[in-house]
Amino acid sequence: MNNQDYTAKEAMKILGKTQATFYREVKAGLIPHKGKRPNMRFPKEAIDVLADLGPIEEEDHKLSVTPITIADLWEAKEISTSPYGEENDVPFKTVMEWKKVNNEMGISLKENNKLVGWTTFLPLDEKIAIALITDQMKEKDIAPRFIKKWIDNKISVYIPVIEVVPSGNKYTDIKRGTFLLRKTIKWAVILSIQYDIKNWYAIGATEDGQAILEALGFTKIHETEDGKEKGYVIETITKPVKLISRTVREIQKSENLPLPEHITK
Repeated sequence: MNNQDYTAKEAMKILGKTQATFYREVKAGLIPHKGKRPNMRFPKEAIDVLADLGPIEEEDHKLSVTPITIADLWEAKEISTSPYGEENDVPFKTVMEWKKVNNEMGISLKENNKLVGWTTFLPLDEKIAIALITDQMKEKDIAPRFIKKWIDNKISVYIPVIEVVPSGNKYTDIKRGTFLLRKTIKWAVILSIQYDIKNWYAIGATEDGQAILEALGFTKIHETEDGKEKGYVIETITKPVKLISRTVREIQKSENLPLPEHITK
């Protein structure tokens, strides 16, 4: 061992980690190293910096986003906290019929492999998207023939839901919601670059949801008579970095705008 590196035992002691945690973080790429077990070496400069800065918040490493699976969709249906009543629930059979047309319409947020949130994008004809946000049509009435493939021309995307499962801890919910929102925006940006998306539609069913949509740059084009729900539209996203930064900054600096269980309807 040269004087530029620590042994695993030395690095563990300096970082104050158990052997199991230490090697788990090594595998996850959180601790720089050279070589392979049992001859791993750990650069002194890097280990000393990590020890000096203290631990990085583990939640950042536990959260991940993956394409939504059939099992995720069923679990989401089982644990969803939707306050909108059974008349607005979409039958699982309908969701599966949509998925047969387009298998890439959702992402799952997981924490330690447990489902804690999800986002769904529905690519539709613009007339159907407008009917949805003006309350002329319910999501459960979207027939499979209305679902578009991403390679189709002049798609309008309707956002049915961006949801995090409430944990009972405000900080945890904000952390999860901000993470999911970042990933959702990035996914929208990638889709906008790859495909012929004309615009995006969403319903703000709560004050929090409306505030977030407006922070994202959506424009209100419809409002129910009681003012509780508002329909929004935005053109294809063209400035992703500024959009993400501005939105997350708005969320994080506002003490009165915790990420809600439902960001949109």
